[in-house]
Amino acid sequence: MKVSRPRIPVTLLIIIAVLLVLGFVAGRYINATMTEQQLADNIFINAIPFVLIFAAIILGFIAIIVVVASMLDNNISARAHRIVEQILIVGIVLGVVGMFQPWLFDGYRFGFVLLLISTLCFILWSHITPKRELMQEDTVSGPSGESMRENFESSSGVE
Repeated sequence: MKVSRPRIPVTLLIIIAVLLVLGFVAGRYINATMTEQQLADNIFINAIPFVLIFAAIILGFIAIIVVVASMLDNNISARAHRIVEQILIVGIVLGVVGMFQPWLFDGYRFGFVLLLISTLCFILWSHITPKRELMQEDTVSGPSGESMRENFESSSGVE
């Protein structure tokens, strides 16, 4: 498997850094300048740091998807891609079962973590394109017994 050089989204990383800095600075500023009563009355002002940091986390996940997809696109066989995808789906199903079973609290905790990790990995994995397998000309034939390539060339005038 030849791993290609990752495409690093520099602009996205700069936006993430700016949002994180703004979120932390806004949190410190809001807590330092407003009283507890003002914070309780103005919920939206109190949510500004959370929204900025949450947006940075989401954009960070998008940046990870871009880097991993640029490295692995067309480098994973279709069979391996399908196997990993099925494992992730089983992880999602087991996570849901663990969360909704009524007997063990540890099952809930384990199910939540498994569901979270499996879902995030499935989202990432769904952005990776498997390698395309080349079709054999002899196995695929047109209506007159000619190969599809010969059929295309004769109909399009390509020699």
